[in-house]
Amino acid sequence: MAKKSLKLCPLAQHIVNMLAESGRPGHGPTYACSKAHELHGRTTNDVLVWASHQLDSSNRGCLADVIGKASGWNIDPADLVAAARVEKALGGLPVLNLQELLA
Repeated sequence: MAKKSLKLCPLAQHIVNMLAESGRPGHGPTYACSKAHELHGRTTNDVLVWASHQLDSSNRGCLADVIGKASGWNIDPADLVAAARVEKALGGLPVLNLQELLA
């Protein structure tokens, strides 16, 4: 039977690859596979919120380094946590109806 391919956003793909390549105890391909299933179908914003709660400080630091290098900005792990908090708060706000606001 063929395996169902998982739908992972680029951030989730990076996290899964990072966990699979890690030599830390408890990490590796099996651990990464279980996390890939957790991240399947999530948006980048949802993955960021997940990472801020589920990754330990070392992995959040590695993720911040990679994002910082890719963006050319100085990104700190605390920035990822702050961005996740903002995303979570925004998700709790009611959807704005622009037509009502402009009427």
